[in-house]
Amino acid sequence: MAEEVIDMHVHFGAPEDVQSGCYWSSKFEGTPAFWFMKITSGSFFTKFTKEKILKKLLKVINKSVEVDKCVLLAMDEVYDENGKSKPDETHLYVPNSYIVELADKNDRILFGSSIHPYRKDWQDELEKCMENGACLCKWIPSSQQIDPTHVKCESFYRKLTEYKLPLLIHCGPEYAIPTSNTDCNENNNPKYLRKALDMGVTVIIAHCSLPYFGLFDAEYFDDMEEFYKLFADERINEWKLYADLSALATPLRSNFISGIINKIPHDRLVFGSDYPIPASELSYKKSKNIIKWIILFFKALSIKNPLDKNYHLVEKMGFDKNVFTNASKLFDSISR
Repeated sequence: MAEEVIDMHVHFGAPEDVQSGCYWSSKFEGTPAFWFMKITSGSFFTKFTKEKILKKLLKVINKSVEVDKCVLLAMDEVYDENGKSKPDETHLYVPNSYIVELADKNDRILFGSSIHPYRKDWQDELEKCMENGACLCKWIPSSQQIDPTHVKCESFYRKLTEYKLPLLIHCGPEYAIPTSNTDCNENNNPKYLRKALDMGVTVIIAHCSLPYFGLFDAEYFDDMEEFYKLFADERINEWKLYADLSALATPLRSNFISGIINKIPHDRLVFGSDYPIPASELSYKKSKNIIKWIILFFKALSIKNPLDKNYHLVEKMGFDKNVFTNASKLFDSISR
């Protein structure tokens, strides 16, 4: 897999569907993520179906010129501390089994698993995911109501360490998938990842824990500072700590990009898009030269494939070229 360009952060979701097992809630239908999916699938004025979403997604992945493979992410249900699933509090569910099915049919799709650490059968599910080629495990602590410091996570962390399976964990504000327990928003702070890191887990912090709406997200600036603290401690503690660049190509994150470039080792950064969240031509003005900025703007505007557009925008930000292939090298180290 080495030297392949991998977009390691691509989402899928669908309304309730018996065949796939997918579902989402009425609360999810009020989110920007829902409307992005509806618009990009061409369903703004028509019925929104799994088939339309999948058709658009596969077209985007298969037609990409710059991206060799994409990690398509499952999303597990919410579970309580007794291991009981809580579908009434789950706002997006994408079973591992369905992502496996899609990955088996398309060699440009990699299986990104999602396993809630509170579920009673987590070990069986993890082993099944490993057998089916999982390249990571994805958590959104707020949406899935996961406390990364909970004692129930410890056995899970030991297994992730054994398999060298990366944990892709959302940090910072989450506006795409709601939570039924707003107290769990605090769980997205990267400071709660020290236990996993101390136990040897390979942790990938999604979105570099950046605020999404700039100064309007001032309450999440602490999450960003804790992110930088983790990386300051990373070399001393010999942690396996990484961060992904997904959803960086958004207008109100542009002021934070130079901090990522200058403070985070580029060998610890992996490329991603967060598709279907759109990449914006207004996301980054690297040069104050207005002519150069206009040229970049219209070049990005002309790129129709959203994965390719995101690739070119991130490329112009000034990251080392290796960020695009770091994920493939990381996945090569997984023990199967």
